[in-house]
Amino acid sequence: DVDGELLSEPSQTFALTILISLLVVFLTIFILWWIKRRPGSYRRGECLLLCGSSNSGKTLLFCRFTMGLAKRTITSMATNKGSMTLENSSSDRPWKKIHVIDIPGNLRIRQRDFNTNKSSAKAIIFVIDSTTIKEESKDVSDYLYDILREKSFRQQRLPILIFCNKQDINNDVETVQSIRALLENELTMKRKTRASAVDVHQGKSDAVDDIGQLGKEKFEFNDIKDIQITFVEGSALGNEKKSFADQYDDEADIDSAGDETDADGGMNLDQVYDWITKVWMK
Repeated sequence: DVDGELLSEPSQTFALTILISLLVVFLTIFILWWIKRRPGSYRRGECLLLCGSSNSGKTLLFCRFTMGLAKRTITSMATNKGSMTLENSSSDRPWKKIHVIDIPGNLRIRQRDFNTNKSSAKAIIFVIDSTTIKEESKDVSDYLYDILREKSFRQQRLPILIFCNKQDINNDVETVQSIRALLENELTMKRKTRASAVDVHQGKSDAVDDIGQLGKEKFEFNDIKDIQITFVEGSALGNEKKSFADQYDDEADIDSAGDETDADGGMNLDQVYDWITKVWMK
């Protein structure tokens, strides 16, 4: 009887150890599942960020991606989050769900919201209003400069698409090439201004962190080797009422009771979707 009791004690200890181990495994799996399923909780490096100045058409683009339609918005100061389904019949993965985050373009809050969400970025679409780029080139280039200088993006070789939007109503004929040249001129001046400030206050050690080719006076996008930059043109607004265009400002939430349409006529986002497919399906 004594020997039986001695033998049963290790058996009970072993069984208890197995039970505790199983409980720990199941609890860990449940916690990971809950974190993944929690609303607004996206995994690091898995999201598509939409950035750009106010009234560039980002929120309309967000509606196109996440709802497949144009939708009137109401003024707000919040980040929009949703998901889109990317279909690709030529791939062994016919579809993929992509989380999309629309960062407000309002100057007062965009940096805060961008910093909050930048670690979630797998890629960025930077939206430009082709009809107002001449007047807003400084603000646009300042915002783009901060994104291009982001160290984490450069370490990841993050893909960035610069989308020249509203080409359908661009009466000034601002092409992708002219917009690119305009931004290069603005970013050249931005680099010079920053270099002067660094020399005065910090010395020259920070110069290596600047964008473009070190020692070259003129900035060119082709000189950036650690971020994958692509320019495309198009239009997120189709043949919907033109009055919709004024509603898609970048400080907007989606109004579920607003006017909407799924008409695609006049919309030109083929190059944008092709770029997204290359980034997510590669």
